[in-house]
Amino acid sequence: MLRLTLAIIIILSAGSIFGAEARMYIVDQDGFAQYRSIGGVVDVANDGDTIYIKPGIYREHLVLDKRLTLMPLRGEEGVINLAGDGNDIGIEVLADGCKIEGLTVSDFAGPGIYVESKGNEIRNNVLVNNVHGIFLRGASENLIENNQQEGGYTGIVLLSSRDNAIKGNAAKSSIFAGVLLNSSSANAISGSRAEGCGRGIYLITESHENRLEKNSVVDCGYGVILEGSSSANTIIGSDFENATNAIALNFASKNVVRENSISYSTNGIVLFSATENDIFENDLSELDAGIMISEGSGGNLLSRNRFENLATGIVVTDSQANVLEGNVLAAVRWGLYVDGSEEGSFNNQISESNQIDGKPILYLYRRSGEAVSGREFGHVTLAFCEGCTVMESAVSNDALFVRGSVGCKILDNVVSGGLGMRIEDSDGNEIAGNEVSDNRYSGIFLVESHENLIAENTLSRNSRNGLFLLGSDSNVVRMNVAEANGDVGMGLLSSNGTEITGNSIIGNVVGISIRGSSGSIVYRNNLIDNEVQAEDDGGNLWDWGVLRGGNYWSDHSCTGKPCQSAPRPIGDLAADYYPFGERDGWVR
Repeated sequence: MLRLTLAIIIILSAGSIFGAEARMYIVDQDGFAQYRSIGGVVDVANDGDTIYIKPGIYREHLVLDKRLTLMPLRGEEGVINLAGDGNDIGIEVLADGCKIEGLTVSDFAGPGIYVESKGNEIRNNVLVNNVHGIFLRGASENLIENNQQEGGYTGIVLLSSRDNAIKGNAAKSSIFAGVLLNSSSANAISGSRAEGCGRGIYLITESHENRLEKNSVVDCGYGVILEGSSSANTIIGSDFENATNAIALNFASKNVVRENSISYSTNGIVLFSATENDIFENDLSELDAGIMISEGSGGNLLSRNRFENLATGIVVTDSQANVLEGNVLAAVRWGLYVDGSEEGSFNNQISESNQIDGKPILYLYRRSGEAVSGREFGHVTLAFCEGCTVMESAVSNDALFVRGSVGCKILDNVVSGGLGMRIEDSDGNEIAGNEVSDNRYSGIFLVESHENLIAENTLSRNSRNGLFLLGSDSNVVRMNVAEANGDVGMGLLSSNGTEITGNSIIGNVVGISIRGSSGSIVYRNNLIDNEVQAEDDGGNLWDWGVLRGGNYWSDHSCTGKPCQSAPRPIGDLAADYYPFGERDGWVR
């Protein structure tokens, strides 16, 4: 006890040795030291003084309007708890150059520590269940380092503040955000961690030129979100895990997102009405969707990103003038999807340097007369092309998409193990001689596409349909084989005037299905061993009279080429009046 008393006397008298600018005080709530309250020392202290605080619970509201240091007494163990007790703010830092270290600040109805000055150091504090942990307003050049926030609404808030360093802090279970920047620029947030927060780091209202580096965000709804015209920020070298949206740029421009690791989340990087952002060299794995670009997001660069084990790699919708180059996708169920309500949505530059499982992506927009032959692709899109040809090639992951294209030829290709072929808003094309098998959806799917020839294709073992036409009129379906598909061999929905002839439809759940369609003619097809051979709600012909006849049905016995007295009913509203009694019975 004598030794400790002497030490305190030495500390308290240090001001007379070193001058008034270096006085030191000790606060001890148990009454051993000269002061029992922190506020009592603050009242008498001068600029440059240090206040050492012994463990205990201090129910105070402090205002630092002079340059002071608050910290634990060296060698002491125990918690120094500044408790809310109904106060709105724990510590108000109004003077420049203050230091706050090693305190626990809890249960305040506003910020635990509020800063409205510059050049302060706030380190190694614990902030528990305050509405905001640390709040900077109009503050600059402050160091906020290694603080821990738990509970409350927001961990660290910067409002109209700039040039601050936010380093090594941790926020856990903050309802709104771990770190929030509002109208704040040129700040550095590094080495920090957010866990179980609504948003890990949130930048809003024109927060510019901030650098977010080597942060970690786990179990948050959003990892990092930039919006409100926030621009020229950098998100680099950070880790994101188990987020709904790991990085989101909403109405944000000219930001850089690079070298981040994103895993086990719903969506990786999401751009919504975001322009001229650079997204490169990020690692994305175990996600539902890797990068999503939507709602007028234009002029963005996606380069050298790596995707692995994703449901969907890159999705671009209603957005144009984006550049994709050198992105590498592996083990993705769907690598690239581009769509939109207007032609301009497809005006993106997507080079063959993008790969899926080592195979290039072929993306042709507004090409004329171009021919591709004998290649292997992970994905093929022909968008608003005219007279182009893709032949004798293989598509092994995604699909072969044709959108808004006319007069093109898709010949003798193998499309398997992906999503088959999707032909949309495309007229007058020839799709012939292709093997489209073992796909996860339909083999060939036409949407609002007219006057196309679909001939001599093999459509087998696709999970849904072999061939399906939706809102597509006046197409010719000839000499195809549709076998062992999971639903319908050949189907028409709201598709009129289709000619279906010379096909073999074998072992499907439903052989031919026609719904909400009229004016079609189905003749000289083989329908063999389908669970339901055919269905039709009326308005179509299933034979071409006695001269050309109808179809062969494996479940219908009759004699004649064609039979003339044994119609084959198709539901209650249609019938094949001239069926054949033998497979290919029309062959003379």
